[in-house]
Amino acid sequence: MELTRRQEIMTMLRDGEWTLDELARNFVVSKKVIIDDLEHITRSVPRPARLQIRPPTCEGCGYRFTGRSRFSDPSRCPMCKNEHLAPQRFRIT
Repeated sequence: MELTRRQEIMTMLRDGEWTLDELARNFVVSKKVIIDDLEHITRSVPRPARLQIRPPTCEGCGYRFTGRSRFSDPSRCPMCKNEHLAPQRFRIT
């Protein structure tokens, strides 16, 4: 039996941390599709497991985007306006 893309993503996230770009490249789909999948996975992960997000961090000033509710990558730092950001990473624990 073949797994769906979302089931495969859930398996990958249980095994390690992944960025949006890495997941999109792995499945050859757009980041928007992966974001939709992650939103669905958040609601469907069996408890007590949950989707954890390591927030993006500004490489210039070190600002961490904590408390962010969106899955998309921010474009720049709100503090120093730097556009070089370490991407957010996802995993299931």
